[in-house]
Amino acid sequence: MTRDDFSARVKENEKKLYLYALSVVRNTEDAKDAVAEAVAYAWEKLSSLKNEDSFDVWLLKITQREAVELKKKRRAYVDVDELSDAFSYETDTSDLEFLDILCRAGLDKKTNVILTMRFMYGHTLEETADKTGIPLSTVKTKYYRALDKLSKILKPD
Repeated sequence: MTRDDFSARVKENEKKLYLYALSVVRNTEDAKDAVAEAVAYAWEKLSSLKNEDSFDVWLLKITQREAVELKKKRRAYVDVDELSDAFSYETDTSDLEFLDILCRAGLDKKTNVILTMRFMYGHTLEETADKTGIPLSTVKTKYYRALDKLSKILKPD
């Protein structure tokens, strides 16, 4: 992958990475830092990427790791409305709301990645399994269990 290809792919994913990091650290500056650290690390380790088709999920996992590390070190915002006010991208905050719901649901990291790949990146479950290296049966199980859990959170009866 050339420098220009890398830059283009990062630019394509920048908003999604920022939103994902923001859902973890719940602080705009820390989210920006997590993405910057992830991109720098990805550039350093680019030679270890075996399949360029997996670049998106690879970069998402690196961003997730960086965001979790930052969260351990910093204080977080509590109110999603406060995050929306500080939100630096334009208009549609549905991705932010989705990630806030994921954060409140307390799902494991793999499940968060699966749901993010499905709903934010638009990948099918088969594509998600292929790109993440998680067996399709595991992807489906985690996906449907997460949907069930989220439906109970969103519509408590």
